Parts: sequence; structure tokens; C-alpha cells
Amino acid sequence: MAEWEDCDERQSLGASVRRLLDAVVTTGASASELGAAAVAIDQVTTRLAATTRRQELSAEPDTSARASMSLVGGLSHPAAPQLTLQTTPDGAAGEVVIGSVFQGGPGVVHGGVVALLVDHAMGFVANRALEPAMTVRLGLRYRRPTPLGVPLTVAVRLDRVEGRKLHLSATITASGEVTAEADAIFVRLTPGKLDEVFVRPM
Repeated sequence: MAEWEDCDERQSLGASVRRLLDAVVTTGASASELGAAAVAIDQVTTRLAATTRRQELSAEPDTSARASMSLVGGLSHPAAPQLTLQTTPDGAAGEVVIGSVFQGGPGVVHGGVVALLVDHAMGFVANRALEPAMTVRLGLRYRRPTPLGVPLTVAVRLDRVEGRKLHLSATITASGEVTAEADAIFVRLTPGKLDEVFVRPM
């Protein structure tokens, strides 16, 4: 079992697989081409699966492995929407373009992916104090369909803090129009709760 190594080649592989996923859901290739592609992909999969890496156990948000393999924004993750967030005076904001891999209705982003984006962005803000926090409630209002293939702005604000509770709100905007609004409560985890929630493998 190998140790984690964050390298350019791992990020390149992640980007290549994301391009592959886009091609798979949009290709008009013939049946014979599809079959040949499946064989080639299975061969690569067998080679990569021959060695596995040690599982990331740290609950800290900024470890190399957690950041690189994040389900949202992870440069090495093979399916992650590439949302890049920057801190703002009251929270965070970033842009992402969602492709056909995450299509719901024709031409629009799946509603579950909209929820994924805002929950991740809120977690980015909630964990800035280096005290791990988790979502305990997420409310989402879909104002209008969120389109595929255009820049989406995800903005989060930390509204207030009540003890261990963090109250946050977020919006997703496309072409100047808000497509989704969200509000959430995150709770900072005590050391004891961390050990309870993140069960370590034997």
C-alpha cells in the first residue's frame, strides 16, 4: 500500500479522466469504437488498481490528500466540478462551469449537484477557523434552472455564530440571475465528536 503523493502527474490524470467523462456522455462514436474504448479503459483500470494508497485519516480540511481529492474542486479527483473558492470579507466566492456529466433536465444542472456546490462552499467557510464543522441543516430554494456550460458564481456568507453553531447563506448566479438560494447551519465538532464521527479503520 503506497503513501499519498501529490504530484503533477496525479493532477494530470484527474484532468484526463474528467475529459474522458465529458466525452463518454456526449460521444457519437460507433459501437465498435465504444467497445474498443471499454477494453482500453479496463486495461488502464487494472494497472492503476494494482497498487492502492493509504486512506486519508485526518479531519483537517487543508491536508494535501483531502484538498487534491476533494469531491468539489479537487484537481486530482476524476469527477470533481472544478469550483475554486476565494475568501471574501464575509465568506467566500468562486466560479465553476458544469458540463454534461452533471446534467439533470435537458441543458440544466442536476438539482443534487446544485446542493453539492453550495454545501461544499459553505463548508469551506465554516472550516476556515480550523475547527472542523459539519452540516446539520441545509435549506435550498431553486429560483430557476441552473444552466450547463456557462460560468456559475457561488457565493457564501457567514451570517452569524451562536456558540458552536454557524449560520450561513449562499447563492448560485448565472449571467447575473440568481438560480438558487441556500441557508444552512453547521456545527463545530468537539474533539470527542470528531473521534465518534470519523471512525478509523482497523
